[in-house]
Amino acid sequence: MNITFRVVRAIVYFLLLLGLQGALASLLAPLGVTAPDLFLLTGVALALRLRSVPALLAGYGVGLLQDVLGHGLLGLHAAAVAGGVLLVLGARRQLTDGGVVGAILTVVIAILGQWTAFLILTYWLRGGLVTVDALMRVLPWELALTVLVYPLWNRLMSWGLGPRPGADAELAA
Repeated sequence: MNITFRVVRAIVYFLLLLGLQGALASLLAPLGVTAPDLFLLTGVALALRLRSVPALLAGYGVGLLQDVLGHGLLGLHAAAVAGGVLLVLGARRQLTDGGVVGAILTVVIAILGQWTAFLILTYWLRGGLVTVDALMRVLPWELALTVLVYPLWNRLMSWGLGPRPGADAELAA
């Protein structure tokens, strides 16, 4: 595939990411529902397509983009997405199955890593960023909707970022 075509597709993918994440957040926030985390899914997609160090850096970059666009604490989502990517990288050799169970486990592992990073940063900063109330209110919706969106978003990620390497390539990495 032509490199220019791949770059254009990646740019279109990231524009769709920004638009859809914003639209979903705007539509679901009045209902008290947390939108699925498409930035985390993008970090997961990069973790499943790149070697470990570039994948971790790319995940951090995706999270940093989320921080910059969200006008939040700079580096908070970056560290959280990197935490999710780190756990997926550790488990990706066991997640080579492309089935439903593998997809659900991938998302659950990524969200577990993301929220572990959030909790560590909250403790470190001595802030009330993540409270028990926030966990009870946000985490179930984010987990359920992210798992539900993953199959469709995975197709879009394959289109925009290229196909995921096969099991042999993953085991060799």
